[in-house]
Amino acid sequence: MQEGDSGTSGSPPRGSSNGYGEPAPTRLPHAFDLKRLVVLREVARRGSFAAAAEALSFSRSAVSQQMTTLERDVGVLLFERGSRGVRLSDSGVALLAHADAVMARLADAQAELDAIARADVGQLRIGSFTSATSSFVAPAVEIFRERHPGVQVSFFDGEPYENIARLQAREIDLAVIFEFDCWAVSRDYTGVAVCDGQELDCAVLFQDPFLVVLPRDHPLAASATVTLHQLGEEPILGCSPWAEELQSAAKLAGIDLHFDPSCRATGFEAFQAFTARGRGLTLMPRLALGWLRDDLVARPLQGGPVRQVKAAVLAGASLAPPAQAMWDLLCQLSAGGDPADTTHGVHAESASLAAPARG
Repeated sequence: MQEGDSGTSGSPPRGSSNGYGEPAPTRLPHAFDLKRLVVLREVARRGSFAAAAEALSFSRSAVSQQMTTLERDVGVLLFERGSRGVRLSDSGVALLAHADAVMARLADAQAELDAIARADVGQLRIGSFTSATSSFVAPAVEIFRERHPGVQVSFFDGEPYENIARLQAREIDLAVIFEFDCWAVSRDYTGVAVCDGQELDCAVLFQDPFLVVLPRDHPLAASATVTLHQLGEEPILGCSPWAEELQSAAKLAGIDLHFDPSCRATGFEAFQAFTARGRGLTLMPRLALGWLRDDLVARPLQGGPVRQVKAAVLAGASLAPPAQAMWDLLCQLSAGGDPADTTHGVHAESASLAAPARG
């Protein structure tokens, strides 16, 4: 006998493996047909084949045949038959207990599936960028929690390209992102493509325009609106991705803008700090105005950059009910206008998403 040879042949032990190192499939005995178990329970409840047949809208012969087949398949008598009807044998009582347990578990399974379909249970994983989170995503999440308390919600903060990467890695179900015409959402802020932005289905929630940020004592602070021509006379502190959008708009208008290359940052706070010191002017999106310093003001910029705030999911993905419910909620909340309006008193053009279609 060679090493490892058990000296036996034939099929592997039931439930161990299929001979290829894989678990053997679980096989349900033919005897335990669910329909027969239902009939068994009804016969036990009614005390006769005839009464069970009437309750189930079967013929008496059909019930009798079902129970005879069940007895044959399990190999034991399940009933004691008499002139006054039938009663369960000890084996029948034992099988009935298991049948009741099986039906109870199936009822629980159906109830759980129904709850998932209603978005009453399950999980929701959502990502968003910071200014959207502070202005409307966090309130939307809390509304969702109130409506669907049984759903486990996980939140991920990040830039759009980071959350798109999470979508593609199946780490989140839905993301709130922004996008510019001149800057692909798949690029990080150094211009490197870090994910595939083509694999998305999106709905535009609303437009988020950038405003000029300047010191309160700046001459342009008295203006209701600032033009690109006026901006061309000032040093500008800016960065990707909105700087490229601003440069493109200025070029179309035939205006030369002067960006200060000595100041590089990714956060609005740093640019605000230098703006307050008189280094130059900067821009901020409307959603971020909650962080505007007290010594600065923001004024609308005619023809300035506008980012599209979107809800995004993987292209062609079948959304689980909780994700679909959040998608619908975000679209409903944004259908009446920019969620930042109530905070900053500025109206933004919004998309009509009462019946949103992804794509």
